[in-house]
Amino acid sequence: MKQYKINRDQKPKAIPSDEVIAKYRNFKQLQVSYNDVTKRSRIPLYKNRKMFLFLLMVGLVAWIIAEGGFEDEEPQKENTEISK
Repeated sequence: MKQYKINRDQKPKAIPSDEVIAKYRNFKQLQVSYNDVTKRSRIPLYKNRKMFLFLLMVGLVAWIIAEGGFEDEEPQKENTEISK
């Protein structure tokens, strides 16, 4: 049984034109985008207000869920039947 199938009927992939290649040759912008995605923020989390508040809210919600604050608790009904 063959493990691989060779497609010989495929056309070679089209090479992009020089204009398309020149459009994406801006290495500085590429490097800035890469650094934004891969590198950590230089501002520590405790100084970044938005991130600190977000992490605080996530921690608070996790704590409330762990404590069981969202459970539906029904008050217990007392037995009010009168025996004869």
